[in-house]
Amino acid sequence: MSGLLNLILIFTLTMFAVLFALSNQNQVDISFPGGFVVSGVPIFVLTFVPMFLGFFLGIISAWFKKLKYKKRMEVMQSKNSELIEELTNLRNLPLDNDTQL
Repeated sequence: MSGLLNLILIFTLTMFAVLFALSNQNQVDISFPGGFVVSGVPIFVLTFVPMFLGFFLGIISAWFKKLKYKKRMEVMQSKNSELIEELTNLRNLPLDNDTQL
């Protein structure tokens, strides 16, 4: 069921993006500081390019966080293995009967 909902959501968002692009075909000139001018850029490009740049920067940021947490998880698993081994060794120690009743 979740796959069908994702497919419907992706289809709907794609249709909105296509309709937005088709309705914003007017050409504009973009001037940057320093006198650099780009002519004939469709208006929808001014919204899609920053959106995609933000999307990819978000993916890269999430990937670096994932690497950080993956490394942290490996360290914790190593420490957990050491503690399990220590606990097993302590459980296998013989009991001393030095106490007097």
